Amino acid sequence: MKQRILSALVAVLLFVTVLFVSDKYIIIFNCMVSILTAVSVGEIFLATKFFNYKPLLIASIVFAAFVPFTNFEVIAPYFGLVIFGYIVFMLATMLRKRHEIPLREFSLLFMLTALISFAFNILVVLRDMGFDGVGGMWKRDGVFLLLVACCCSWLADTGAYFFGRFLGKHKLCPEISPKKTVEGFIGGIVCNVAGMIAIAYGYQELFSANAKVNLPLIGVIALFGALLGTLGDLSASYIKRSCNIKDFGNIMPGHGGVMDRFDSILLVAPMVYLIVSACMDVWPIIVR
Repeated sequence: MKQRILSALVAVLLFVTVLFVSDKYIIIFNCMVSILTAVSVGEIFLATKFFNYKPLLIASIVFAAFVPFTNFEVIAPYFGLVIFGYIVFMLATMLRKRHEIPLREFSLLFMLTALISFAFNILVVLRDMGFDGVGGMWKRDGVFLLLVACCCSWLADTGAYFFGRFLGKHKLCPEISPKKTVEGFIGGIVCNVAGMIAIAYGYQELFSANAKVNLPLIGVIALFGALLGTLGDLSASYIKRSCNIKDFGNIMPGHGGVMDRFDSILLVAPMVYLIVSACMDVWPIIVR
């Protein structure tokens, strides 16, 4: 447990450092997201035993690394061309290697590369909502939205871990993830809602410059975040179990790989963006 906590603290410190530095040099955050996306796609290829097929691996990693930079005006016009080129390459590869790569596994690689790339890119989109002044938000509000997406996932996971460890008795989904319990699942929801409201209130009092944070909306986001985070985590566990591996990687001691730590964010980040965008005009998350 000590190793797990220590590596989590190091990761959080690195994450916060990047946020502070990227306030002035925004491309630094894009670079961090690009690296995380590329590593995650590489971990998927490693898990599915197709890491050695270099053309498919390189094309997918390059595509994944490219997506987080599409918010820059100099790159945005080429985004459609890159997507089209990647799809054409993948389809051509599917036909050329039809005897080597089963269709179901090729489809899984294709789907997960797209999901991981665009889900991670939502983190950049959330950050830019504040930088672009969407809905009257300030630059720091974009960072707050980013923290909402990340903490909404990690708090639920942390709460579920500790509640399950000390109070867990009833298995939640033993065939997919034997260690997850109903008590941990409920504890994760409670910790997420309480923790997210506390974080939002702290931001309101310390950094919002007299703006009001929509705490009820934060509670709604936290509730759905805990549910979707669990779905994402179980889905990743199912993939790992199907591939006969324990973790996607070992880049974070006690946690595994990047995908092991960010699997729930793949659904939580898009959910945060959709809710915030849908409520922007009638029930905004930041009121000034």
